[in-house]
Amino acid sequence: MDKVFNVGVFGLAPNEQNTLGSIFKLAAARSRQYRLVGSTEREKADIVLVDADDANAMSEWRSFSVHNSAVPVVRVAKNVPAESADVFLRRPLTLKRVLEILDKVTIEAHKYVPELVVGGEGVMNEEANTVLRDAAHSAQQASRTGVKALVVDDSLPVRKSMEIHLGLLGMNIDFAETGEEALELVKKPDANYDIIFLDVMLPGVDGYKVCKTIKADKLFKNTPVVMLTGKGSKIDKLRGTMAGASVYLTKPVEPEKLTEVIKQFKLPDAKSA
Repeated sequence: MDKVFNVGVFGLAPNEQNTLGSIFKLAAARSRQYRLVGSTEREKADIVLVDADDANAMSEWRSFSVHNSAVPVVRVAKNVPAESADVFLRRPLTLKRVLEILDKVTIEAHKYVPELVVGGEGVMNEEANTVLRDAAHSAQQASRTGVKALVVDDSLPVRKSMEIHLGLLGMNIDFAETGEEALELVKKPDANYDIIFLDVMLPGVDGYKVCKTIKADKLFKNTPVVMLTGKGSKIDKLRGTMAGASVYLTKPVEPEKLTEVIKQFKLPDAKSA
């Protein structure tokens, strides 16, 4: 699913703004797209670029940020500090530099990773692999929210995808490859899972039986269970519902759909995506 992020600008010479516009047009075929917005639309911006070499631009941005502190900012400068907590984009502006920085911001600030399809089998190109590496790093660095998840799936790619996706949302995650492992984990005194993601086709005990057993435990009676599976028939979904599943998602699952499902449960202290 394509998404367009609005980019506001403070300062930057007209030729640099023209360069940005050209870069965004060249990248219009990507799933992650960008659009420059004028000064009157800055409040609609998803990201702002600020000319860090221009004192007036910095002052104008600071005034803007008083009422728009949640909008992520990228500082544009000729010389970039070796170590800084701020995000910098180095001059001159090139297609590679601009897209790499903006893509990282959309991952870290907006949790948007369209390449992160759960259960997908598509071949990744170099750009997609780079994005996923950045997403994995961001997931490891994300502050934890206190929400605890259990992911049960025998597929390593699915587990890695879920690790990144849920990590970006600040969740702590336990993993199980089989139904038996999952049932052992939920017996532990410190289990306290806020949400469980469960594959249907598991070696040994299948997902339906695992779900039914978990839901029979009064500790997890109200814990949401999201079933992830390659099976999508009405009978399969009915079986999942009868076993106690809260939601039944057919793989491959787009990241936006997964985030939408997570949001509906209003998990305690969950970070908005």
